[in-house]
This record gives sequence, structure tokens and C-alpha cells, in this order.
Amino acid sequence: MTDQSRDTGLADAPTPVVPTPFGIPWSIWFWGGLLSSIGAAFALVPVQTTALLHVQLPAGAEPWVRAFGLVIVCYSVAYHVAGWTGARTFMRASVTLRVLSPVVIGAMVLTGHLPRPWLLVGALDLAGAIWTAIELAWRPKPKTA
Repeated sequence: MTDQSRDTGLADAPTPVVPTPFGIPWSIWFWGGLLSSIGAAFALVPVQTTALLHVQLPAGAEPWVRAFGLVIVCYSVAYHVAGWTGARTFMRASVTLRVLSPVVIGAMVLTGHLPRPWLLVGALDLAGAIWTAIELAWRPKPKTA
């Protein structure tokens, strides 16, 4: 049985988001916002977005590009949550993945699977990874009790 005499309201509910223990991780916030914007562009205006990247959209591919945009928006939520909670492990993992991104994109450009403008995407990803790595090194780790 539960104790019905004590009424717990919203004021007693735990805070779902804890402040970051080492300050605001601006690079993670920025990257999450950039991913949200890119995902929204693919989801809402796929033809124009792919034209900016010099990719011709084959007939019937528009729904897939829109779905891809929604996946990017969902992926960006992980960056926003990491920024809110100060999830350093996620941030360190993102640095590794984002450093490898320009290597993979560069290989795809060299083999002709992607047009040259995609190199800018890889360069932005690398710059963001370096920014996050610098932020993680500069900010002290939270002290454990």
C-alpha cells in the first residue's frame, strides 16, 4: 500500500535536466543546432537542399530524403541532451566519430560517390570535433564525492 496522506505535487518531482557540471558545452550545443537545421532542411525542402549539395534527386527518392532528414533531427536530440546533462562520455565519442567523418567523405568524393561540395560537410565536422576536444580538455572534470 502507498501512503495517501502525503500529496506529492509537481514541485517535488525530480528535475529531468541537470545543469552541466563544467559549464555550457557550446560546441555540442552548436553541433546539435546545426544538425537540427540540416535535418529540417532535408525533411521540409529536400529538392532544394540536395540541389545546394549538387546532388540530383532521382524520381521517387524524395520521401527517402525526407525520412533521412527526420533521422538527422532525431540524432541531433542526442547532442542537445548531452549538452543539457554534461554527458562527457558521449561528447568524447562524438569527437572520434566526427574526426573520421571527413576521411569517409573524402574517400567517397575520391571514388566519385559524392560530389566535391560534400568536402565542406566533412571540414565542418572536423572543425566541430576539434572544438569539442578543446572544450573537453579545457573544462575541468566534475569532482566526485
